[in-house]
Amino acid sequence: MISIGSDDLRRIQYFIFAVQRLNGIANVLSTWMGNGTMTAWDGTPARFADCEATAMVYFDARAGQEGLRRDYLAALRAARQIDQTLAAFLAGGAQGDLNALLEQASAALNQFAGMIERLPDYPGAEMDAPAFRTEARHCLSLRQSA
Repeated sequence: MISIGSDDLRRIQYFIFAVQRLNGIANVLSTWMGNGTMTAWDGTPARFADCEATAMVYFDARAGQEGLRRDYLAALRAARQIDQTLAAFLAGGAQGDLNALLEQASAALNQFAGMIERLPDYPGAEMDAPAFRTEARHCLSLRQSA
């Protein structure tokens, strides 16, 4: 039986929330890049390979955005890595360095926020980027309170 204190449970819950936010934005941006429509995320895990393929087609059609393409693909890789980290953390009985996990989540959220701010014509940028920065700060505040 695993015993987890309420503070750790709150921190684990927020780490899971941050990973889910990254999955959600990967799906939303992939849909937007693929067909120009905004959709709500349905909660299914991101298919990062599909997201990357859609991004490649999107950026191939837009000259002069090589830096943004590189940054977007790096953000997707970070989201995929933290998704895998969450799976391993949960498979290991929720045992591990929560401070490091929250720091990793914060970095990935900030990475997506910075990329979203630079993504031309993305209609959710004004809401999503600040929300991701706020969530990143919250991850760090939970890390520092441990």
